[in-house]
Amino acid sequence: MSPDSPLAEISAWKRNWILFWAYIKITSLVIGGGYAIIAAAQEEFVRRRHWLNEDDMLEMITVTQTVPGILACNSAVYVGWRLGGFFGAVAALAGSAIPSLVIICGIAAVISSVAGMVENPYVQGAFRGVIACIVGMVAVTAFNMRKKAVKGVFGYLVAVGCLIGMSVAGVNPAWLILGAIGLGLLKVSGDRLFRKEAAE
Repeated sequence: MSPDSPLAEISAWKRNWILFWAYIKITSLVIGGGYAIIAAAQEEFVRRRHWLNEDDMLEMITVTQTVPGILACNSAVYVGWRLGGFFGAVAALAGSAIPSLVIICGIAAVISSVAGMVENPYVQGAFRGVIACIVGMVAVTAFNMRKKAVKGVFGYLVAVGCLIGMSVAGVNPAWLILGAIGLGLLKVSGDRLFRKEAAE
């Protein structure tokens, strides 16, 4: 860790405690799942605390998208590990999981009354507003990271191809990710071969 890092003056115990409570707040207040939580984590740890940078968030999205598991929990583990090692990962994961556990148990306890609430037009209106908000948050996050995430003609071709694959052809995202990985490996291999031949 760099001596100039904002984390340098914070003890490990305090850092893990902040991670735990930050994820408690994020998962308690942000409705809409993984992508909305990533946007909230970016606001908390990049813009507000300056503990991470945009490259770290881009790396987090890449890693959490390519491993199995819940996106929100994967992102909490990644951020926690980067900032506090093993115990930081445990603290962030616990903070991410506890609000969902409490809320789901509460809903399960009163499930018979919830069924009628879903038909309420005011409840449906609230859900529509939340869904629209989440789409906006995800769009802003993607827009802000486009310059670092998508580079050169190759990057734009892959991005557009995946967009068309999902929205038009209905291809499973897992296949698109695997295909993008394969194309990235082919590009790196081709670039290295071209440089080797040029050097000779």
